[in-house]
Amino acid sequence: MAPQTTSADARHVSSPGNTFAAQEPAVPPMRMPHLEFVYRIVANMDQTKVSEIKNIDGAGLIRLILPIKDGVVDGPRIRGVIVEDSGADWAEIPNPDKIFTRLNARYTVKTHDGFHILVTATGIFRPGPGVEMSKPAPDASQDDVEYFTQIRLEAPGDSPYNWLNGIVPVGVMTMSKGRPIIDCYRLTNFPGVTAENL
Repeated sequence: MAPQTTSADARHVSSPGNTFAAQEPAVPPMRMPHLEFVYRIVANMDQTKVSEIKNIDGAGLIRLILPIKDGVVDGPRIRGVIVEDSGADWAEIPNPDKIFTRLNARYTVKTHDGFHILVTATGIFRPGPGVEMSKPAPDASQDDVEYFTQIRLEAPGDSPYNWLNGIVPVGVMTMSKGRPIIDCYRLTNFPGVTAENL
């Protein structure tokens, strides 16, 4: 059965969790959160400086260090660039026999008006159902992979970007010609209301 919109506001969809707590009448119904677009990043990786640490602690764990060369950031309320050579993805491959990667990236964004923002992102990369990969591909669409991150943003409190410190951002990712493309969304219960007005 598809989730139903609530009568109070047609924008809201009731949570599937409501059907699992029906035996708890004192629990109020909940609704699904909304996703609001924050920005898109197109990042350039420096493939010439990738390094690998194999068999960490004899457990078969592999750590790939993938330097982030630069990139662009563009959204309705933020635009800028990834500061050149300001970060990397310290990706972890827990099982060398599987294409499954835990992402762990940190880098700095410089906005068009001169403010610096630290981005920290952790997540996963893995093939979707029926997709055969011997290694992560330079091109991977949302039809091919699960590629998501949880993002933390640290912006100066006295800047126009202070609102980024108070949101819960998630990244939806694809890969094009070896470049990660990240659409960042914020989770919210209040669609259409800017974060600083909550």
